[in-house]
Amino acid sequence: PCANLDLYHTITQRGIPLLFIDSFYPELSIPYVTLDDVKAGYAATKYLIGKGHRAIAGIFPHSNRQGHLRYLGYVKALAEQGIAIQDHCVFWHSKEDMQQILHSEQLLEGLSTCSAVLCYNDFTALTLIGFLRQKGKYVPDDLSVVGIDNSELAKISSLTSVMHPAEQLGEAAANLLLSMINGEEGRNILFPPQMVMRTSVKDITA
Repeated sequence: PCANLDLYHTITQRGIPLLFIDSFYPELSIPYVTLDDVKAGYAATKYLIGKGHRAIAGIFPHSNRQGHLRYLGYVKALAEQGIAIQDHCVFWHSKEDMQQILHSEQLLEGLSTCSAVLCYNDFTALTLIGFLRQKGKYVPDDLSVVGIDNSELAKISSLTSVMHPAEQLGEAAANLLLSMINGEEGRNILFPPQMVMRTSVKDITA
């Protein structure tokens, strides 16, 4: 829930152009420019399903709207294929306890029944990969991993990821804000996801 509704209402009531980048509050009718997070989670999960994976874990932040939307895409992709959601394979964390969750025996136990995992972003994915390596498990032979953002770290680590259109998103947001300053009505802009395939996913269809 948004703790600053009164501030946002004050800004809009004063006629000050305002938009959100990367996420938004559904209870506010303020324009936003963002990656389509639902489709990002959906595309990543569907890609794993296409590689033969059925037991797919998910790791998401519960305090972040993007995490909820990416989880929704994950659920949609699994449901579309008639794959049941396994509660013990979905892990939620906050910003404060992320490291604790990602280095827990509970996580390791949950992942032991899965062949793949969708991580909220590349940082989460690479933190997980480091923990797995400490436990003598390797990607993608022991577990396939997909992230979201296609960060520089993902490129260096050969992590399969969903591209975040950072530069295009920033440019679109700036242009939209300028048009709003000039009196035009704001609109929402959603960027479609694009998979970037590397070597962190094992094909088990054979």
